[in-house]
Amino acid sequence: MNAKSTFHAFAHRGGRAHGADNTLPAFEEALRRGAPGLETDAWLTADGVVVLDHDGVHRTAKRRHKPMAQVGRDELPAHVPTLDALYAACGTDFDLAIDVRIPEVAAAVIEVSRRHDATSRLWLVGGAPALLTSWLALEHGGHLVLSIRLFERRMDVARAARQAGATALNMRWPWWTRSFVREVHDAGLLAFGYDVQREWTMRHCLKLGLDGIFSDHVDRMAALLDATTREP
Repeated sequence: MNAKSTFHAFAHRGGRAHGADNTLPAFEEALRRGAPGLETDAWLTADGVVVLDHDGVHRTAKRRHKPMAQVGRDELPAHVPTLDALYAACGTDFDLAIDVRIPEVAAAVIEVSRRHDATSRLWLVGGAPALLTSWLALEHGGHLVLSIRLFERRMDVARAARQAGATALNMRWPWWTRSFVREVHDAGLLAFGYDVQREWTMRHCLKLGLDGIFSDHVDRMAALLDATTREP
């Protein structure tokens, strides 16, 4: 990575190695530790509030789960934050990657982001080119990221991602190779790797030419970024 280039480092679920994931204290702590970006998952409650939670279910009782869409905001535990609360607590001076699995949620996420004038640093992450295509009509002003699996025909998906308006292609870090990174770059996309936890895997991702990573370990990411920017 060139010292002048931008490397995108996202604290996965707010840096779950340092505390309870997807909570305001975790997000605040990740930024305090030097994370330039945060990652989370968004869902809509029954009353239309964007909340941040990985699974998107409310555990109302033992062995009983309700999707977020079936409960109101006031029924959720206090530790489940809203997207509005995240921006209110942390500001907007960071990249925010939000995994969106339901099309209707994207529009609500963008609306909140617009209210906080934060769309330019919003990264919507989805798992299908068709999902990304549906987001283009929203004129979100941010970035689209397509996450793919190892078994998918990767260049076919990469081309489809580009046609769908994606900015980046995201895969688990061991599935990347230097040659595939080059192909993705040639297709006009950034290359992101997720589940990057150890220091040596972070360095490996840099050597491969990846443009960004997702990790639970904020301190390791921050140290890597600091060392990289000081390289001649």
